Amino acid sequence: MDILQDMRVFVRVVETGSFTAAANGMDTTPGKTSRAVSDLEAHLRTRLLNRTTRRIAL
Repeated sequence: MDILQDMRVFVRVVETGSFTAAANGMDTTPGKTSRAVSDLEAHLRTRLLNRTTRRIAL
């Protein structure tokens, strides 16, 4: 688990407002992007993003 990389992914997701757009910009899959944010949340023991099927909010 690379916490620094997970943080970079989190920042990209927030900047783009989408897991898919962040994944495309980082040449990875949306699933790996989502997993990285979930791992970061687990490491920090807090929820960083409120997710719905249509929106992401800090």
